[in-house]
Amino acid sequence: MDYAKAAPEILRLCGGSANISSVTHCATRLRFYVLDKQKVDVEQVKKVEGVLGTVYSGDELQIVLGKNLIPVYEQVLKLYEAEKGYAAGQEAAQAGSQPSAPQEKAKGKKKIAELGGKLIGFVSAAVTPMIPGLVGGGILKTLLLLVTLVWPAFEEMSTYSLLSMVANVPFYFMPVFVAYGAAKKLNATPIFSMVVTAALVYPDFVEAIASEAGATMLGFPVMDVTYTSTLLPALLISVCAYYVEKLLVKIIPGIIRPLLLGVGTMSITFALGITVLGPLGDFIGSYVVNIFLWSGENLGPVTVGILAGCMPFLVMTGTHHAVTPFMVQAISDPGYDVLFRPAYLLHNMAEGGACLGVALRAKNKALKAECFSLAVGCIVAGVTEPAIYGVNLPLRKPIIGVVAGAASGGVVAGVLGATAYVYGYSTILAIPIFQQTIIAIVIAIAVAIIVAAAVTFVLGFDETQINR
Repeated sequence: MDYAKAAPEILRLCGGSANISSVTHCATRLRFYVLDKQKVDVEQVKKVEGVLGTVYSGDELQIVLGKNLIPVYEQVLKLYEAEKGYAAGQEAAQAGSQPSAPQEKAKGKKKIAELGGKLIGFVSAAVTPMIPGLVGGGILKTLLLLVTLVWPAFEEMSTYSLLSMVANVPFYFMPVFVAYGAAKKLNATPIFSMVVTAALVYPDFVEAIASEAGATMLGFPVMDVTYTSTLLPALLISVCAYYVEKLLVKIIPGIIRPLLLGVGTMSITFALGITVLGPLGDFIGSYVVNIFLWSGENLGPVTVGILAGCMPFLVMTGTHHAVTPFMVQAISDPGYDVLFRPAYLLHNMAEGGACLGVALRAKNKALKAECFSLAVGCIVAGVTEPAIYGVNLPLRKPIIGVVAGAASGGVVAGVLGATAYVYGYSTILAIPIFQQTIIAIVIAIAVAIIVAAAVTFVLGFDETQINR
């Protein structure tokens, strides 16, 4: 694949740099936040060499590139940064010559469904930049756990302790990383919200609010809240910092703005954050997590099956990352996860199982070889997009096998009580994170793979829908 050729073509078909507010990526997708969807030729983007598919999540265009992601992203980022200055100048000139009232009027007529899409897009944008860190930390935690299982003495060594610190950092400082993503999405100054959220986990602040005397801000009490591994406090603080910064830009004279903008934004946001926004976000976040956990524990094993069965569609619509922070928060408090991680893991196993079903029935040797490779990627590496967009979705019927396998494995996991106690990654190598329920998840994984492969094999498919 010619990355230098694909990158400018993708940018051009998306309306150019002037039509893109930010460029990010996750494990397999290039993510653009577009200003005008009408300027994006989605069908032509799909035809660019190396593109496996496209997904819209609110204003975010996700371009699935699989193994080609990083080289294409690097080329796109260079072009985007080089062109953005010119594009910004063009937009400013147009804004000066055209009235903004119609645009404001159009915004006021947004439907509730669109609002929901924008909310999910905002959360996804805030979470996406930290996903590689969470994945890396999760894999490192899993590897350390595997080593201690075969070499128990390793747990007492300083090397283990130091590596554990690195593995814990993405989760401990999650609010700071969320603040960065949220600020980038809002086109705010990231450091302001990052400083305030970092203050929430600053040792002296934690000690002050936990002391018997407690702490107050301007006479208002500061609640003793643990902010590590939380999502909503950081989101609320980032939104607050954005609006405070905008307000101060308007009212502070330009000559002294560089001196007062930062201190004003951080001070006001911090005061509101520790007295109102932080506790409110923590309460809502804990409430949401408890609803999920309650449903998993009280509505029967079918809950895990339903979530696992829905996962292919969450991945295809790009909304699966929206629940990632709640999964992290569940591991932090109450300390276990009976729903999210089992569902994520079993969906990946089912995607791999469906690929195995295709490989076993396909007559085309190239398709067989590719499907075996994709199955290994899903089961061992936990990367499903190439399987979804390269085989299972184009052939259509294998998706039925994926849903059947994931749902069946989920029900079995729920019945047997499979529970994750450590944040890991969704691969077969992560089964040690289930600790004393490891047998339960192993059985559930076997069910998910076998059912997905069997259903796909029995239903069959039309090989001609994929050219190999």
